[in-house]
Amino acid sequence: MSEQYQIVIAPLAEQCLKDIESYKSGTVGAQQAAAFVDNLLIESVENISQDPERYRFNAFLSERGLLLRERLDVEGEYRVLYDFQDDAIQILLFISMKQDFGTLLYRYNILK
Repeated sequence: MSEQYQIVIAPLAEQCLKDIESYKSGTVGAQQAAAFVDNLLIESVENISQDPERYRFNAFLSERGLLLRERLDVEGEYRVLYDFQDDAIQILLFISMKQDFGTLLYRYNILK
């Protein structure tokens, strides 16, 4: 049985999910877009909660001194950046793997 972790979804992660849903609704319809986003969030939380240390630190960010872990959702083509300390997991950002990672980090003010 896995430990219990406090899960916090950062406001930026919430905004990312809304943006993903908005984009997807134009391509697959509103209901499927909502279901996609719900599944992305639920699966991310479930997988990360099972073993938060399983996922590696993002190499791009580590080189810049920022130690954030990432979970890659290969089927959905999104990466989830999160921080893990003690018994708290903070989901920080959802980013499409099809977009330029560095540019998005500057856009979201993760890097300056």
